[in-house]
Amino acid sequence: MSLPHDRESRRKLGEELKAAPEFATVEKLIEALLSEGGCPWDRARKLEDCPKYLRGELEEVLAAIESGDNENVEEELGDLLFMVAFAAKIAEKEGRMTVRGMFERILSKMVYRHPHVFGGDMEADTPGEVLANWQELKRQEKCSEGEGG
Repeated sequence: MSLPHDRESRRKLGEELKAAPEFATVEKLIEALLSEGGCPWDRARKLEDCPKYLRGELEEVLAAIESGDNENVEEELGDLLFMVAFAAKIAEKEGRMTVRGMFERILSKMVYRHPHVFGGDMEADTPGEVLANWQELKRQEKCSEGEGG
């Protein structure tokens, strides 16, 4: 993404981003921050800088949940989601991974671990059965990783 050069066009871009509250827009926001002409502080971040910010945001989410303050939960979950997306974009920028690859992995893993939802061989009618299946699938993954890698 390349940022417009003039202040008014940048202001309009900010308004457009705020008007489309979805993950793809968060990604565009981060791309703008990391682009040439974006935020110097954000552009200077490395993946190794991210753990302290991720921990801080996670601690704030936990505190908000424990306090029962739902408005604060919404804000803090948003901050954590932003930080996760930011770290992913930084890792992508550094050539360590792709955001698409990250989504492919999580989608594949979650479909695999929910066979009772997505037409697999395991059934589950209770939370306990789901947990038992989940643990068995994780065990199978570890065994196959050990054999193949």
